Amino acid sequence: MIPVWQISRQGLFWLLLAFVAVIMMHADHLPRWVLAASVVAVVWRIQCYRGAWSVPGRWLKMTLLAVCVGGLLLEYGQPIGLEPMLALLVTAYMLKLLEMSHRRDAYLVVLLAFFVAALTALFDQSMVSAGYLLGCLLLVLAALVGLHHGDQPGGTLRPLKVAISLLCQALPLMVVLFLLMPRIGALWSVPIPTHKAKTGVTDSMSPGDFSQLGRSAELAFRVSFDGPIPPQRVLYWRGLVLSDFGGRTWKRTRRTSMDDGALLQWYGQSDKSWDQLIDRRGQPLNYSVVIEPTQQLWLYALDTPLPRSRGVALTRDYRLLANQPLSSKRQYQVQSWLDHSIEVGGLSRDRRAIELQWPEGYNPRTLDLAREWRDKASSDRAFIQRVLGLFNSEFIYTLQPPLLGQHSVDEFLFESKQGFCEHFAGSFVFLMRAAGIPARVLAGYQGGERHPDGYLLVRQYDAHAWTEVWLENEGWVSIDPTASVAPERIEGDVQSLLGSEEGFLADSPASLVRFRHIGWINRLRLEMEALNYHWALWVLGYDQMQSSVLTRLLGKISVWRIAIALLGTGGAVLLLIALWQWIPSRRSTTNPIDRQFILLCEHLEKQGIERKPGEGVRAFTQRAASLRPEMAELLRSFCEQFESMRYGGETPQDILLEEKLRALRRAK
Repeated sequence: MIPVWQISRQGLFWLLLAFVAVIMMHADHLPRWVLAASVVAVVWRIQCYRGAWSVPGRWLKMTLLAVCVGGLLLEYGQPIGLEPMLALLVTAYMLKLLEMSHRRDAYLVVLLAFFVAALTALFDQSMVSAGYLLGCLLLVLAALVGLHHGDQPGGTLRPLKVAISLLCQALPLMVVLFLLMPRIGALWSVPIPTHKAKTGVTDSMSPGDFSQLGRSAELAFRVSFDGPIPPQRVLYWRGLVLSDFGGRTWKRTRRTSMDDGALLQWYGQSDKSWDQLIDRRGQPLNYSVVIEPTQQLWLYALDTPLPRSRGVALTRDYRLLANQPLSSKRQYQVQSWLDHSIEVGGLSRDRRAIELQWPEGYNPRTLDLAREWRDKASSDRAFIQRVLGLFNSEFIYTLQPPLLGQHSVDEFLFESKQGFCEHFAGSFVFLMRAAGIPARVLAGYQGGERHPDGYLLVRQYDAHAWTEVWLENEGWVSIDPTASVAPERIEGDVQSLLGSEEGFLADSPASLVRFRHIGWINRLRLEMEALNYHWALWVLGYDQMQSSVLTRLLGKISVWRIAIALLGTGGAVLLLIALWQWIPSRRSTTNPIDRQFILLCEHLEKQGIERKPGEGVRAFTQRAASLRPEMAELLRSFCEQFESMRYGGETPQDILLEEKLRALRRAK
């Protein structure tokens, strides 16, 4: 027996294994030096167990603490934030693992492990993450069992088996709490960090930005329509309106007109005056969007949208905004009218000025071309058609266009003549403005992959830029210059068009989208995607599901009814668990060592050797050996092991007798 204060070998093994699993779960959110220090801590702990190294002394521990805190301050600058707090907790977890010398220290390490593991739900709520979290909790629970029981017989896996048993016993109570326990809002909030790069459409557009998104197969959002999915050519997912042009980069305008009124119309509010400027015709499309975290406020929808979920607003330029940055998956409902007219009556003076501005001193050749063509054009429509005809006849759509300099539009139109969607959209709007036609760039996504289950998958490589121009008696009209160069991009599949280009999906080398041409891999990919989608809907719809279950079970929901249901069902579950533990103990009172001898007697009886009343273990095994000489050595070994453990003071390990009994059974 090891002393009660000492950490057992099994406990240390599972504690280190749980530490590695928990730290790896947060690898994407921790500084690399913290991960390296964690590896050093594990190696140091193993060497301490082997007796090669000693546990850090007081001064060394203080030095390590100061170095870690200083490193975190240098890494994050300010300690307020989710990732800095996570790194601080992981550092404390690591240092406590390094300094522990008593079992009570190990119990504190286990407690820290539970906290650190649970924090993964703040960053990722996917099905894979939930499964990994469950595995980590199982390892931590096994470490707790190993610490509590010490080095018990049954091998290294015994704590894991006990942990699985405990987890199974806790499942009924977990289900009860999940369904009945109300979700209480946080008493405080911690800002979600945005310093890490996040793939997706940003609030600015420069040449090459969207072609970079073509390197990623990361999911942007999923869409489920109430009816059939509309044709690919009309699926323009509006996210941003870019009106300010600085010569190279398009950005959102920071200027607003006083006569535009309030800029946001939240769901549930009365229509704003500027919403009356939209003429919506025909039947609306009703659909639900599940968007991936972007750390941004803007949402994506088809033209012209109306939000149908709380916390979502319609902006003055007919986009959707969330009430807080998207730090996790979010579901929202939308209505859209594809047949519409916007601001047919005209633009305000300030709005017209915004949509006609361009910087002085940039792209002189393009300005001259626009003025020349505008003088020869009979109408705005005729000018637009001539520009689109230029794109159609001389330009190439490619994911890897050449780099452009200061006069980016001039270089694109007159020299390289190769570009991605942002090149065509940006140069088109510049030409329109130079000709006196109000225009702006729209950024978002176009199209999507149709899943066999009837919903749409929109990925980062579907990112797209197109334009809107304002025409007399027509209002804002959407025009996609890319459609003139590569109509198959709008009508068909992005991967079929760009799949052969070198940079396509370069940032997603392990994505199964790369192998969609292989039938069984594509089917596996779609099945996994369906599981993830339904998991996301289940997690996001937790509140609604819980309310529905409570209504069916309790009728009118009240605090007292929920409390009574919790106490009643919780007590019933605990009673069943107690009975489950009590009945086996009442049914089987035989010593485990004696139980192995009883099994031996039953085995020999089947061989025709029956034990006589009052016959001792040694006498019986000697008689059996004389009758079955080929089993004599095995019987003698079993008898000696039995007597040593039963009467000789040796630590009982029924597993040793089990092994000898199995050898006897094989010898028949």
